[in-house]
Amino acid sequence: MKRFEIIGTTADAGFVAYGESLEALFTHAAEGMFAIIFGQEPQLPCPDKTDTFALSAVDIESLLVDFLSELLWRFDTDLLVPSAIKLSIRVPERLTREPAPGGGSERGRPTLEARVGFAGCKRLAQKPVTDVKAVTMHNLAIVRESGVFSVKVILDI
Repeated sequence: MKRFEIIGTTADAGFVAYGESLEALFTHAAEGMFAIIFGQEPQLPCPDKTDTFALSAVDIESLLVDFLSELLWRFDTDLLVPSAIKLSIRVPERLTREPAPGGGSERGRPTLEARVGFAGCKRLAQKPVTDVKAVTMHNLAIVRESGVFSVKVILDI
């Protein structure tokens, strides 16, 4: 099974990612985004540092955008490229969007726990060739067909 494929778009950049689990799908989406940034899949050295973070969102598509945006932010601010990704994603059976009395609720929201090893961009043989400004929600929908998840992601460049 292919992990991702770069697709043509009119003014932006895009890719389709695949995975047999949501964790694999999110990891392959990160690989696709960085393949666009570097013009090819970067040859990644061992991580310089490892960080953990957690995210939650109103739906699984928003969680993917938040995850990719977090990685993009770390690249933009500290020139760090994810070289090892370990994810745990939890999606409640019933997504409840009703806020609890007195405010919003985390109940029913998909969550992600990430442990990511980052390599400094200076250690890579490749140099960035595409400036990605943002991960968009444009026509973004995670679908599952024959046991394989897929998602089309458009990046604002």
